[in-house]
Amino acid sequence: MGFLQRFFYGRNGVDQLNIALFLASFGLNLLSRVLFQNFLSSVAYGLLFLCVFRMISRNVEKRQRENLWFQTRFQALRVRGPKKDKANFCYLKCPGCRQQMRVPKGRGNVKITCSKCGLVFYKKV
Repeated sequence: MGFLQRFFYGRNGVDQLNIALFLASFGLNLLSRVLFQNFLSSVAYGLLFLCVFRMISRNVEKRQRENLWFQTRFQALRVRGPKKDKANFCYLKCPGCRQQMRVPKGRGNVKITCSKCGLVFYKKV
């Protein structure tokens, strides 16, 4: 286990772009098996090679820029959970530093400690 930890130290690892490349490679590989197309299979293996290359790359800054580009261009493709946040939580501002905080709803009087300034106050939610 120590060898793998030493090997991956300072490398990029897995990010959203790598996950998308892996899923695209997997999908194209399945499609190539169904349609008997060798071209799709070679594209799938090329994407898989790119995914592995990005994971073991030591140029972390460049890989982060690529991932940021991917995230900004393909924000609509992100899978998001249901919007239950506003139904279950109340948003308050700290009276001391105006930091916004999230507090669970329906708990009655709650003791709230600001994570930024450390002020303790009570609020009914």
